Amino acid sequence: MNPQQICIIGGTFNPVHLGHLQMARSAQAQSMADEVWFMPAGQPWQKSETDLAPAQVRVRMLELATEGVHSWRVERMEVDSTEPTYTVNTLEALCEKHPEKRFSFIIGADQLANLTTWKHWQSLFDFARIGVVDRPPWDTFKVPSELKRHLMQDRLFRIPMPIVNVSSTEIRHCFELLKTSEYGQRQAALLRLEASLPGPVFRYLQNNPVYGRLIP
Repeated sequence: MNPQQICIIGGTFNPVHLGHLQMARSAQAQSMADEVWFMPAGQPWQKSETDLAPAQVRVRMLELATEGVHSWRVERMEVDSTEPTYTVNTLEALCEKHPEKRFSFIIGADQLANLTTWKHWQSLFDFARIGVVDRPPWDTFKVPSELKRHLMQDRLFRIPMPIVNVSSTEIRHCFELLKTSEYGQRQAALLRLEASLPGPVFRYLQNNPVYGRLIP
């Protein structure tokens, strides 16, 4: 029996949005993966945590966003850790826990440029293939010289993805705009949120003031 192929998409998911879901669809198709595991970060060492929603809230939003897709699941390994986590350690632990599976770890093209700054980055390729999500224009895709041999060995691969014009930062800003006294700004922000978030996540955030207080 061939080993099960798993795509891992890590991040803070603060909050999860439609761009993340499109990334999952593109990665799953490109790597012909059996499953996609969304892995929210617990204590991301490269990010400020000042506006980071609690881990259990981010997990809940991911559960809502992936509900009904049988090949998608939420992996809690990093959020359940009591120590700062590093990708290389997480991938090693997943390989030990699931020796019957083969992993691809998915990153954005913006992360590719600084991949060689990650802790023990050379060892990442011992535990997973690295998939790089790339958006148009396609001719801007650049692979650092230190990583080109992994590209040639198919340990590093490119994942074309259509542009989804949304970001978690913009979404959090829209929640702040909901507190303004300007009706037009509030309505524009509300429409933008509805267009950027999975429906169940949008409704969850309407009922739970995670990033701001919704104004009816």
